[in-house]
Amino acid sequence: MKNKYSNILKIIFPNKNINYFVLCIVIIGVTFGAIFARIIGVNDQNLVIEKIKLFIDNVNNNTLNNMLVFKNSISINFIYTFLIWILGMTLLGIIFVICLLFLKSFIFGFSVASFIVTYKYKGIIISSIYLLFGQLLNIVTVIILSIYSITFTIKLLKLIFKNNTNNIEIKKFMKNYSIILIISIFINILSSLCETFILPSLIKLIIKLYI
Repeated sequence: MKNKYSNILKIIFPNKNINYFVLCIVIIGVTFGAIFARIIGVNDQNLVIEKIKLFIDNVNNNTLNNMLVFKNSISINFIYTFLIWILGMTLLGIIFVICLLFLKSFIFGFSVASFIVTYKYKGIIISSIYLLFGQLLNIVTVIILSIYSITFTIKLLKLIFKNNTNNIEIKKFMKNYSIILIISIFINILSSLCETFILPSLIKLIIKLYI
């Protein structure tokens, strides 16, 4: 059982050094996003607070356009997924993948911190719900895709400049890379469904109980 578990982990996270590197980028992005939410000017902070309160009011009053939210969510998720996947097959893609990963993490950190700024300690509950049912699957997908994308780019660089990666290994990795893309698409759909139909209901419940 342990061997099967380790084999699955090796497939999902194929390179330890790249795993740690990607994790560091995510932590830095989330931290910078959270800090930025705290240090922006008063006018900008008030604007963010107003937008969050408008979203909460729309959820509470059942005026949120679920289909529009779903379309926007799945569009953004698909764009990120395909961009990161395609960039992995280009020699300079690694730079853009790191930027996309940082941006995604930054936005996530900023969003969570903004909920806390708006609703203080009660915002921790909302941001936790937002994490679990709005962004967790999406963030995990982006992390795994980024790991594979960066790994693939490095393999291509080695193949071209050092000639120490054979074609059979590249083909095998490409197969896994394609499987990861298909899995990511399904997770994106699930994530968007959760964000559209489950997250608002839970936020509405939290508002009734605590806010």
